[in-house]
Amino acid sequence: MTTQFILVSHALTQWNIEGRIQGHTDVPLNHEGKNMAQCLAKRLAKETIHGIYTSDLKRAYQTAEPFAEQKALEIIQEIRLREGRSINQERSSIYPTLPFYKEVETEADLYLRMATTLSDIAKSHDNQTILIISHGGSLEFFINHILEKTNETLIKYQGIRMALNRLSYDAGRWNCIHLNEDVFLK
Repeated sequence: MTTQFILVSHALTQWNIEGRIQGHTDVPLNHEGKNMAQCLAKRLAKETIHGIYTSDLKRAYQTAEPFAEQKALEIIQEIRLREGRSINQERSSIYPTLPFYKEVETEADLYLRMATTLSDIAKSHDNQTILIISHGGSLEFFINHILEKTNETLIKYQGIRMALNRLSYDAGRWNCIHLNEDVFLK
């Protein structure tokens, strides 16, 4: 049974504009990010999507909210869909680093975490389409690993914020269908 995934990185935050590393810091969307989330909801309005999973950080959850409300779907927050955890994360009393199982993750750790999480989700959603809102770094390592593993040379992941990236999962095998769709944001 095949599960279809639409993978999207969260919308814009003020820290993105400032070039600050957010990591596991729980930063909300800014005004432009909220508008981007509305654009995503409009773009997906006519698609059949059976479930929505986001990381448990505000910026991912807030990106999914307009679409979830429009379709009356529950958002399932999954801590394992968080951004990678690097030593360079910013910390402050306003935005403390949230708990996680490792202080620092390697690229291999991050890929394994994302692959395990998405495979677990797929196994619960045979023949369904699932929207995943995660983070740029997590998606980049996961998708690029899939492209390398399948020797896919015709398509490249560009890491465009909020772009739709369509993948399928069938019996432990991943396939990149279409990457980098962002025209709905322009």
